[in-house]
Amino acid sequence: MTVPNYASDDFARLVGSKTFCGPNAWKRLMTWLEVDQPFQLFMQDWKERIAPAYHSNQHIEVLPDIKGLLEYHFEHLYPSQFILRLFELAEPKLQEWLLTSLNEQQKQILLDWYRDSLLDRKKGFLVDRWLEAFEAETLQYKGIPVYTPLRAELFRKISATLNPTVKRLR
Repeated sequence: MTVPNYASDDFARLVGSKTFCGPNAWKRLMTWLEVDQPFQLFMQDWKERIAPAYHSNQHIEVLPDIKGLLEYHFEHLYPSQFILRLFELAEPKLQEWLLTSLNEQQKQILLDWYRDSLLDRKKGFLVDRWLEAFEAETLQYKGIPVYTPLRAELFRKISATLNPTVKRLR
């Protein structure tokens, strides 16, 4: 089992293809590893205690005990964002396992973020593709895209409809 290079272009593309976090946003997150001490401490625990089982290509019957391991780390911005994205990439068994590393309140926050991210992904899909039904020439007037403000308004309306509560901080 090898732990991937999380800062690599390949891993950034993987995150971008399976989450609402684009590859560039993931790469920006990983640049904080160079300067943010809580993120560095988190990565030590992640790579030593979680990554080997998380990235194992073999079916692991009994996953290592990580109860409470990430509670401290989850309180910091960059580790919590890393946890969210790797949670999104994980299969259900690994998701359940990762949840054991957090306290009850943190579990709920992570699940809320996960739900928000799934909704954002669906909203983004709709907003990015609603113009596909139109011919490209009808989308411009003298070379100026006419539907750009409508796209922003559509995203706002979909967001308001699907998630009327205040967005949780990430």
